Amino acid sequence: MKNETRITLVQMTYDGDSDAVVARMPAFFEKAADYGSDLIAFPEYVLGNRITVGHKRVKRFFALAKKHKMYAVAGMVEACGEKWSTAALLADRAGNLLGRYLKCHPASGPPPHYWPPIGESDAEARGVLGNQFKVFRLDFGAVGILQCYDGYFPEAWGCTSFAGAEIILWLNGREGTIEDSHCLFAASAYGCVVGANITNGRNTGFGSPSGQFVSGKGKREEMRLFPRMKTPGDGCVHATIDLGGLRHHRKHLRTVHQRRPELYGLLTQHIRIWQDYPDIPWDYPECADLVNKAQL
Repeated sequence: MKNETRITLVQMTYDGDSDAVVARMPAFFEKAADYGSDLIAFPEYVLGNRITVGHKRVKRFFALAKKHKMYAVAGMVEACGEKWSTAALLADRAGNLLGRYLKCHPASGPPPHYWPPIGESDAEARGVLGNQFKVFRLDFGAVGILQCYDGYFPEAWGCTSFAGAEIILWLNGREGTIEDSHCLFAASAYGCVVGANITNGRNTGFGSPSGQFVSGKGKREEMRLFPRMKTPGDGCVHATIDLGGLRHHRKHLRTVHQRRPELYGLLTQHIRIWQDYPDIPWDYPECADLVNKAQL
């Protein structure tokens, strides 16, 4: 494996027109190739809704990976018979489908809690959810993938890193901002480099343990991703990752060596904290029947 890699993260505005997204992809592949990137990552959903890997847009995406001899990641809602799944596809340098990661935590529910999954907000909860966190062993190192709401669960970061991921890509399809706090905590606690991107938001960028092992263009800011895109809109950010240094850090990672797994049993159980608040009414009558239920 290489001791260094280069990665490009793409931030793309997405209004549901996937043809327009794919039409804009070649320019980003060119920029990644000019930088010498081994991998380029596009956001969640952008290849299309309820299509298969045989769709013309997916084939075009694979062809671009082949042309530039580059690993490439992009999200879509994949048709699964009468069901669907929120999938991130990984193409290898030859433009073949190397694998896919299915989103494990469905983003379902109205604000302000974005729960419970009711009405028109329940699509992901009614689809096929992933049943494992995956790590892909590429020719430069080990890469994991999370999608959007997955990143709000510390367990998702931990399981992906502990399964061997040195770099975790966090693909987002939403408004708002990539949360520095989520990425930096994951990088620090689990000894990995995080590469996060977004569609209709900002702050696409890289997180690393204590700001180490990642170099790129721009000025570092305390407790912020680096390098990063500060404004919304189409664009990309490149970084060089010191894999040799990262691996040395992972071997000596104190939050691995000083873990107390015998204390963490609650993490694998259903938690019923709502029972502590019997005098607070549910916001929706459906809530009582949807506790501890990710899949509908």
